[in-house]
Amino acid sequence: MTKTYDNIVGLRDRTSEEEEQYAKDQKEYQDNIVPRKLAYIKELRLQKLIETDYLAMSDNVLTDDMKNFRKKMRDIPQDFTTESQYDLLLARETDKTKNNFGQLTHSIWSKP
Repeated sequence: MTKTYDNIVGLRDRTSEEEEQYAKDQKEYQDNIVPRKLAYIKELRLQKLIETDYLAMSDNVLTDDMKNFRKKMRDIPQDFTTESQYDLLLARETDKTKNNFGQLTHSIWSKP
């Protein structure tokens, strides 16, 4: 049996029902991991576009670099379509694709 922490009794063995529920929850988590990654990428992309929306107002002239950046943001759904590509965009804290501040360093996220 696997141990679990209970706020009342502390560390204890899981019951068979708890083991079954845990296995079911883990399977559901793994089955839905790709849609969750894609949703997070879309959230990041929207945030980056919102941060630069003020530059696209009619009284501003966008630089070519900013035009390219915004185009890359809009093209993410077409350019990144597999789970391995999602992993590149969403590198973890311990991966080398993040800098010391925990920010994503994949080139697509870098604003000009």
